[in-house]
Amino acid sequence: MNEKQTDTDLIIVILNWNSPEDTKECIESLLPQIRESQKIIIVDNGSSDNSVEILNKTFSEIEILRNSRNLGFQGGMNVGIQEAIKQGASSVMLLNCDTIASPLMMRTLLNSSPKDAAIVSPGIYFASNHNVLCSTGGTINPVFLDIIRRKKITDFNSPLQLEFLPSHAWLVKIEVFKKEGLLDEIFFPLYYDDLDFCLRLKRKGYKLYLIPAAKIYHNVSMSVGGKNSPRERYLMARNSGYYFRKHMHLWQAPIIFIFRLGSGFLWTFRLFFSNNLDAIKTYWTGFFKGWFGKMPKSPV
Repeated sequence: MNEKQTDTDLIIVILNWNSPEDTKECIESLLPQIRESQKIIIVDNGSSDNSVEILNKTFSEIEILRNSRNLGFQGGMNVGIQEAIKQGASSVMLLNCDTIASPLMMRTLLNSSPKDAAIVSPGIYFASNHNVLCSTGGTINPVFLDIIRRKKITDFNSPLQLEFLPSHAWLVKIEVFKKEGLLDEIFFPLYYDDLDFCLRLKRKGYKLYLIPAAKIYHNVSMSVGGKNSPRERYLMARNSGYYFRKHMHLWQAPIIFIFRLGSGFLWTFRLFFSNNLDAIKTYWTGFFKGWFGKMPKSPV
């Protein structure tokens, strides 16, 4: 994954869903940084607008893979990962379309990537404030299987080894997907798929690194209605249940369930005092479906 190896063969997969302007801005920030051995692929995730026409007209040299329907974040990215494998890439970068790369992001990311990294991520900074990290990742608690947030980063020039990295901008060695499988599509359309994948890698001994000096700027997505919307709360609650049921051992079940139930009551109070009653209803609907509904069959 290190740029010092000049035959990197990196494919950048950008997932678009009804967001052609965001995708254009993302690609335009990357094009000056792309080397001959690297390329961009757009995966259009069943857009219902004229995204494909706009992107084809603007970037006629970039390959666009069209999904006939929205496969969710995992399904859409899996299409891109499989194409990267087919084309013989050694690494693939999974990039949200609502991100903008700083001018030296790719060079810094590749030059700073430790040789033993399975996944590296640039620092994810707010688009509204380029000096403030909006997401840093963390470690995974071995009992609760949840993320422990790290303290404030003080050394921005050194790679930071973590167990969890949010999937806004993952640079992944292709061999990892070949050996460990793709993103799990039971978490359709999004949430908890990145924690699921990171936990799978943690249990196999892989190493993940955050590269804070490589900057990418993230616009908060509104694809499921925004933070704490009824749809967002439903998906977070449902998919958390799927995640814990998939990974917890029998001895962990009562501990984790009580912990998550307590978290649910805390969320209820937060949403109640913000007068978000619809989100309370959808949260508990998702909670019960995730914990007690039929568990989707996971391929990985």
